[in-house]
Amino acid sequence: MKKEKILFAGLVIALLCGVIFAYYNHFNNPFHFDDEHTIVSNVYIRDLKNIPLFFTDARTFSSLPANQSYRPGVTTLNAIDCWLGGKGVPVPFYFHVSIFISFLLTGLFMYLLAVKIFRTALPNSSNPFVALLAVAVFLLHTANAETINYIISRSDVDSTLLILVALCVFAYYPALRKFQLYLIPMFLGFLIKEPAVMVAPLIFIYVFLFEKQYNLLKVFNLKASWNILWMILPVFLLGIGMYLIRETMIPSTYTQGGYDRWGYLTTQAFVMVHYVNNFFFPFNLSADTDWGLIKNVFDPRVTIGLAFIFFTIYLAYKASLQAKSRPITFGILWFYIALLPTSSFFPFSEVLNDHRVFFPYIGLTMAVVWALFLLYKKYESAISKSIIIQGGILLFFIAFFSAHIYGVRERVKIWSSGESLWYDVTIKSPRNGRGLMNYGNVLMGKGDYKGAEEYFNKAKQEWPYYSYIYVNLGVLNSANGKYEEAEKDFKYALQLNNQNPNCYYYYGNMLKNSGRIQEAKAMIQQGLNLSPQQPDLNRLMAEITGNPVYQGQIKNKIELLEKLSQQQPTPENYINLSLEYYYQARYLDCVHAADEAIKLKPNYDLAYNNICSAYNMLHEWDKAIEAGQKAVELNPNSQLAKNNLKVSMDGKKNQQ
Repeated sequence: MKKEKILFAGLVIALLCGVIFAYYNHFNNPFHFDDEHTIVSNVYIRDLKNIPLFFTDARTFSSLPANQSYRPGVTTLNAIDCWLGGKGVPVPFYFHVSIFISFLLTGLFMYLLAVKIFRTALPNSSNPFVALLAVAVFLLHTANAETINYIISRSDVDSTLLILVALCVFAYYPALRKFQLYLIPMFLGFLIKEPAVMVAPLIFIYVFLFEKQYNLLKVFNLKASWNILWMILPVFLLGIGMYLIRETMIPSTYTQGGYDRWGYLTTQAFVMVHYVNNFFFPFNLSADTDWGLIKNVFDPRVTIGLAFIFFTIYLAYKASLQAKSRPITFGILWFYIALLPTSSFFPFSEVLNDHRVFFPYIGLTMAVVWALFLLYKKYESAISKSIIIQGGILLFFIAFFSAHIYGVRERVKIWSSGESLWYDVTIKSPRNGRGLMNYGNVLMGKGDYKGAEEYFNKAKQEWPYYSYIYVNLGVLNSANGKYEEAEKDFKYALQLNNQNPNCYYYYGNMLKNSGRIQEAKAMIQQGLNLSPQQPDLNRLMAEITGNPVYQGQIKNKIELLEKLSQQQPTPENYINLSLEYYYQARYLDCVHAADEAIKLKPNYDLAYNNICSAYNMLHEWDKAIEAGQKAVELNPNSQLAKNNLKVSMDGKKNQQ
């Protein structure tokens, strides 16, 4: 017994070391995608005093009106991590640490639940090791790296953790059920993300299979099912109540993104095949897939998907006929129940996301691992007599976990920058207009305007009615001085979606740069009407009007960036500070901040470009030309640097 405890402790330590090694390099991975509007540009999370507001006003969840869902729990966690960073602005490291801790706790409560279920099904001294194996598979699974690296997907991690807590409280403390304590973690989980309501059907299945010892056919016995439902009625009532509260709290501007319920539902059958395939062969993970709707019910993919679902449900039924195999039933049903919020008749803009399976994979993992254990038990005597078979099993698990650790580390690398992430999307999901556009944004940020235009046009071919593409085309044309073309792009973007504050910002900025100040003010005000706290809109309005309210917000942002640059001196932080100084017409400070960036990164073309722009504004043409020439030398493809250098040359020529 003592040896078993020592072995178990050693395996736990080995697992922790493996998980830490797999994710070691991810803690400084940047914000991506929806992180921008829920965290980076969400000014509400920068002050803990706003926490009560999160629970009464869903607009605090995101700076984009269309994305303002009611998830006060996750907004609170974001605010706490922002505060823990101590820099006044969100710093990814602190978010990643919090998420990683929740990830490990998820493994702990998954272990507790698995042990409880396995012991009920088949009392055996090996159960703790089998449960630990299931946890190891889950924690080290490559597909889960999509959730752990994507910061706003902390909602999946934390809500899943609380779902497991609720189930453990229910399973381990039946005497306390009369106090309904298990409803507390369910309620808290719902405040983080809606799938927490799935605690209700999961508890029903748990009681059905393990406490009442029924097989699945018994579900058609209305009396038996009703007795269980009546016993756990509070959990269903709470779920319904929370859903109704959510519906009343969501602003009218919120949109789920999808529109075709039938097409979405039809597609989900094959989506589930994709998710199961990724569980066994996670080779084609993508941060943003390019799947479209399958509208024809006679499409072979629909047939394959439905056949697969019926087959797995049949396996669940067969497994339910014996007590020892019911964890397989529970795991399969868990998988489908956990997918209901995102894979049913509630249409989302993306028909699937590889980070959505974090919660469903817990059930699938338990089912697969327990099935392997039963297979092992069936041939245990033969295995115990063959050193070769034992060695083969050991080598299999070493290879399996080594492969997944490698896979996690590779996904961590891909998530380490916007450039690597969106380039990977263009390869894995070449028909995803958003992915193509975002990679174009990366190229535009590097000054590769020609490459950016190429990817924007590719994106437009794939998604011709996606407004963000035209916003970015407008930004690109503005940077190239093509204001007439830019205006057409911005107008069409607003025609497609007039609820996007970013479009008003970039359109307003273009109008300001082309000297149309009154039109710029009107455009910016329209954006502020949609998103009053959007920082870029506030900054731009401050530049134009000199309004002290907006100036105060500029001052606050400058102070935050100054503090961040001092505490975390990186070239990127100094270049952001340099830009803010430039926007506030503090041109010498802009030069100084850019110089600090150059000290850290001597060949930083963007820093030299900022210096050139600042000296242009000061009419110090020689210094501007020197910096501009250096910027072009370092990055010959930077059209922005070329444009600024031309301004410098023309300025000096006119002065003479």
